[in-house]
Amino acid sequence: MINPIAKLFRFAFHQLYTRFAFFYDKFSDLVSCGEWWTWTRAGIPFLRGTRILEIASGSGNLHLDLYDAGYIPIGVDLSPYMLEITRHKFARKYIIPRLARANAKQLPFASNFFTSLIMTFPPGFVFDSQVMREFWRVLEPEGLLIWVDAPYLYSPDVWSRMMNAAYSVTGVCAKPGVESVWQALRNVEDGMLMQLWDWRVEAIENTRSRIHVFLATKRA
Repeated sequence: MINPIAKLFRFAFHQLYTRFAFFYDKFSDLVSCGEWWTWTRAGIPFLRGTRILEIASGSGNLHLDLYDAGYIPIGVDLSPYMLEITRHKFARKYIIPRLARANAKQLPFASNFFTSLIMTFPPGFVFDSQVMREFWRVLEPEGLLIWVDAPYLYSPDVWSRMMNAAYSVTGVCAKPGVESVWQALRNVEDGMLMQLWDWRVEAIENTRSRIHVFLATKRA
């Protein structure tokens, strides 16, 4: 059973993806104490190949960073509000992004096509067996799923402590969050999906925070 605080946070995030999408970037910066874009970029060095799909591309900041890093990715998101914000950001740079509105349970792409999938702070749908199987389907053999999550702020100030507690409530938090990810994956179809991937995790740190990058290689 989801506790009331978790329900409140999830409701708030839903609103940020819909009617208040224009406030998403400012909110992300606020709740991360300015670390959000450092965290979202953490997965870029792990990318494999050139056929890149960003899952839940949101307001497009990582998508822009991927272009700046020399990639031409495809982005999918279910929110038309987020896709529109992304298009406006790219228009200012005179770039037409490759975007699609799609449900992660039914991605509109050929099997075995992408070399890497990347997602940052994905919603709970990632623990849906149908979603994980769809990720597995569209990745080529030995393709890589890159999942950035489980942040932790080092500052001892009250706001940072509150945010760390909030991450925990919503399912993302430092070391306990890492273990919770493993446990949730083990629980999907009694761990069947764990058998389709080779998993490892990297902790990326700076003086202000830590973020974790979960890496799953598709077993051929």
